[in-house]
Amino acid sequence: MGRSVLVRNLFEPIFFIGYPIPKIALFPVFTYIFGIGTPSKIAFTFLECLYPIVVTCYFGFRGVQTRLIWSAQNCGASRSIILRRVILPATMPSIFSGLRVALPVAIIVVVITEMIGDSIGLGYYITIWSTRFTFANVYAAIIVIGICGLALDQALLLLRHSAIYWQREEA
Repeated sequence: MGRSVLVRNLFEPIFFIGYPIPKIALFPVFTYIFGIGTPSKIAFTFLECLYPIVVTCYFGFRGVQTRLIWSAQNCGASRSIILRRVILPATMPSIFSGLRVALPVAIIVVVITEMIGDSIGLGYYITIWSTRFTFANVYAAIIVIGICGLALDQALLLLRHSAIYWQREEA
């Protein structure tokens, strides 16, 4: 989408119209197609995370400086080399930003789908414990979810730090 006008014209309306739509309304459809359990959770989480990742990457690819591409073309680089050595490294910060935005969305969606229609997972147990008024367990589960989210975010930051070694963040 970021590099091809044809692909942009095909998919940009789909993503920018579908982005603000609350996808939780589609959960019954996913449950009907994939059943209650892991496959519907995976499909629903994929759909929820697809939009922030694609939109962020799209703007990252669109934001690559034209002079970088022209410089590579003037040096005789092929399209695949330009993509691999110029465009992809220039968009890596945007790609990781999209992944970092999508990570808590994925955690939230998994917990919510467990609360709605599953019989396993922390979301399910939060629902059960809250109906039994055992709020200590509810708070413990919420803290565990927060710690898991923090650990996954830190792991993603470490991966970003090693993949984008030329860009250092200021403390």
